[in-house]
Amino acid sequence: MADYKILHLRYASVGYTSDTYKAERKLVHQRCADRLLGLCRLNTGIYCKAGQHVASLTYVVPPEYTNTLSVLQDRAPFKSMKEVEQIFQEEFGQHPLDLFREFESVPMAAASLAQVHRAVTMDGRLAAVKVQYNDVSRLFETDMWTMQTLSNMVGFLFPEFELGWVVEEFRDNLTAEFDFTIEARNGEATKERFKNRSDFYVPEIYWDLSTKKILTMEFIEGIKVNDLESLKKLGVSPKWVRTALLEVFAEMVFQHGVVHCDPHAGNILVTKDKRTGKGKFVLLDHGLYRTLDETFRYNYCQLWRALIQNDNELLVRASTNIGIPEQYIEFIPLIFIQRPASSRQKIGEGMTASQRQEVKSSMKNVTMADVFEFLEVLPRDMLLVFRTINLTRGIHQQLGGDNVERFHINAMFATKGVWSETREEEQARRLKREKRRRDRLNGRWGWLASWWYGIEDNMDENSSVATRAHGKQLGLGPKNRWYLFGDTPTLYRSI
Repeated sequence: MADYKILHLRYASVGYTSDTYKAERKLVHQRCADRLLGLCRLNTGIYCKAGQHVASLTYVVPPEYTNTLSVLQDRAPFKSMKEVEQIFQEEFGQHPLDLFREFESVPMAAASLAQVHRAVTMDGRLAAVKVQYNDVSRLFETDMWTMQTLSNMVGFLFPEFELGWVVEEFRDNLTAEFDFTIEARNGEATKERFKNRSDFYVPEIYWDLSTKKILTMEFIEGIKVNDLESLKKLGVSPKWVRTALLEVFAEMVFQHGVVHCDPHAGNILVTKDKRTGKGKFVLLDHGLYRTLDETFRYNYCQLWRALIQNDNELLVRASTNIGIPEQYIEFIPLIFIQRPASSRQKIGEGMTASQRQEVKSSMKNVTMADVFEFLEVLPRDMLLVFRTINLTRGIHQQLGGDNVERFHINAMFATKGVWSETREEEQARRLKREKRRRDRLNGRWGWLASWWYGIEDNMDENSSVATRAHGKQLGLGPKNRWYLFGDTPTLYRSI
């Protein structure tokens, strides 16, 4: 912080727009980022997780920080085998080799809260065993107090950098990650949602070898999604990979109404299906999900429709319904499709010279304080969607993708999302359609056929089940939709 304060004071009299100031600021950014990386590695645990979180905020944090801290995604410090054995004793009352035929003492990967060991189960299945560090949950409150204090100090010294919302969001997200059974259930729910997609896979959970602090799952041999050289050697097209990446995450958000909040490259593998020889997309680490409010999901779909159709009236209505303050709505097209609201060009064509000048003029007086205020007032759901979009966009670009392709896929799933329905709605609609068909076939005796087949009773029962499961109806769009309460697992929507 002292480095920034000194730099700020040195240029106070001449201003902060010169190339010299910007060059010096980059050096300060890098110096402080290196120190922060050292702090995270020294303290490990939650500090590494915080470093990962900062590395993902590429839409607001300087690249010197995000690039430096990105090494924490899969190269965090790891614990000794002795500590791993202690955790097994606490969770199972047994040594790892009492539960597994083989258990590698050196972890194959280490993250902020846990490390992963390769093992072989007693019945010969290859497994990945995720073991939570013993001290992370115990030191949670102390570490969070330290981070909140540092955040308050930054806010006091630099009022334009309000980081309270970042710490608050980090705390809320991290609490759920301490319970690995939540991650296991999230993974199984995602597997169920995509069961009809043969090129998508979530590893199987071995429940008899899993607890809140130890998660054992099927081991998948694969390569990181953004490793272009390895993809070529595997014989998998980068175009297929980037398309599958966008389709999976777009379907999650627009149709299922859930957000996988940590889709960095270390959590996505690509492998080959042994039966078909085709590529397969493997999603790991399901510890952090957010169930989107149904009103938000629907209006987020409408927001994308507005962007596609250049419909400013719909853009304002959808943004307002989401909770975006009116003064910030004009920036939404810039954030999502990189063009001003006044543009009438086709999506993906880029901005003209006059449009770039227009944007430059409108952003001339925007300060970092304005950026942080914008992020602070946004709904939390929107922040998580921003984060996921940003992470997947980065991977998509590394794989050779462009904006046209990204916009097209998001637009397609946003349109589907507007008309999607829950499982109960689909079932009730199918039963109603069947009743009408039978009525037409049986004429005035249709009521008798309905009674004979029990259709009326089934419709009443399914309507009752849907009402109990989803609470109340909201009038959204051309038909009623069901509102999903809390973490109810009924998240599947079909088209």
